[in-house]
Amino acid sequence: MTPEHQADPVLTGEQRAAEARRLRDRFTWLNQFTDQELQEICFCATGAEMRAGETYFDISHPELGPFEAEPGQIVPEGACLVQKGTVPERLWTKLISYPSRR
Repeated sequence: MTPEHQADPVLTGEQRAAEARRLRDRFTWLNQFTDQELQEICFCATGAEMRAGETYFDISHPELGPFEAEPGQIVPEGACLVQKGTVPERLWTKLISYPSRR
């Protein structure tokens, strides 16, 4: 995943729809999200340092739930991390409500 916002204005509507399909193909649990909701998700760049004390959620492992970053922690290869403060609260709530965690 790239650090850019899924609704980046340089992407056409067709490109954003293709990205939403790609996410749903990779993570079938995201089928409960609309294209618009998926476009509102910002992903952290692989290798970027996470902000200590901030809450994150890895959509590639939703069953683990949200977690708090520790000092010096970086975004691992293959992770699809979302930082809580980068998405609307309603969307964060939906993300962390992964069915197997209930």
